[in-house]
Amino acid sequence: MKISDLRAVLGDFTLHIDSVRLAENRIHAFVGSNGCGKSTLAKIIMGILPYEKGVLDFEGLQIHDVILASQKPYMLRDTVFENIVYPLKVRGMAVCEQDIDGYLDEFGILDKKFEYARQLSSGQQQKVSIVRTLIAKPKFVIIDESLSNLDIESIRIAKNMIMRLHKEHCSTFVLISHQVASIADMVHEYHFFDKGRHILSCDLEGLKQSSHEKIRYYMKLQGLLQR
Repeated sequence: MKISDLRAVLGDFTLHIDSVRLAENRIHAFVGSNGCGKSTLAKIIMGILPYEKGVLDFEGLQIHDVILASQKPYMLRDTVFENIVYPLKVRGMAVCEQDIDGYLDEFGILDKKFEYARQLSSGQQQKVSIVRTLIAKPKFVIIDESLSNLDIESIRIAKNMIMRLHKEHCSTFVLISHQVASIADMVHEYHFFDKGRHILSCDLEGLKQSSHEKIRYYMKLQGLLQR
């Protein structure tokens, strides 16, 4: 996916992206401080938010190939199972209940399969959201802070799910996170944003070695550079 000369004005916030390439079959990360434009760009890619000008080149991807797991997942007024199969149904895909059971069992919530999703805890709903996102085996996945509400063991499980899908189906991932170190074992390329602008795309070493003042300050706060 290529994003070029993108400009969006949303209230008092302006997002301006000169050029970002999200190469396929890689795991990317949008990083930066609160309000820098990470989630805004994700929602623009998904068509949730408008933009004034620019080019979003999906490079052959269809809209149903791209899926978002949001930080605050929306649960349908139905069971966990029906929430998970929804993206399969809208895409006309077959439902493999064995796959669904496998994901739920990994997360330790198989016993919640036929409970109403909105009655689950926020952490359990987040697990359902991740399963719902991955079950369709999409080509392009955006995960917006969805791991932050999980406990340490559940984060490990979710990472394994992501890595498995990436390896077996060559899926491209974009992880939106405030914690560089927590996803460093997965990410191939980081895209750093500040105040609505894309500053740099590079690997972890590139972030550490950058002389950009904002990046250096951010990395120091992350504990990845000496103060």
